Amino acid sequence: MNRVRLLVIMTLLCACQPKKPPENPDAWKKIKLDFKQLDAEGLAGPPKGKVVVNYEFCIPADEKHWRQVRKIDPTAQKNAGKGRAGCKDTQWLVIGNTHQKNYQRVLFQLASLPYVERIEPVYWE
Repeated sequence: MNRVRLLVIMTLLCACQPKKPPENPDAWKKIKLDFKQLDAEGLAGPPKGKVVVNYEFCIPADEKHWRQVRKIDPTAQKNAGKGRAGCKDTQWLVIGNTHQKNYQRVLFQLASLPYVERIEPVYWE
């Protein structure tokens, strides 16, 4: 009898765990990078001339949002200016790069943040 109770309790506890909300595939539309140009390491270019691909986006200019972004993307750096992303005066320009583990997942998580409108490639001039 105790085993039956234990089984019922374990089943109920498993059923009570909150499920993650489904991921929104529309987040991919915010990412303006060409993934076909990138290899598994997040690098682009010919075999003997691979380079890092940088990207930029805007976030609200406050530490809470910055900490959230840094938790997702350790390559992220705050920069001055508006960038191609067109940051407003109340926003920070953030630049990261694809040369990191699970870079596609990182980009998806960044794009899933409600305050990130789009993620643009950086073209250094």
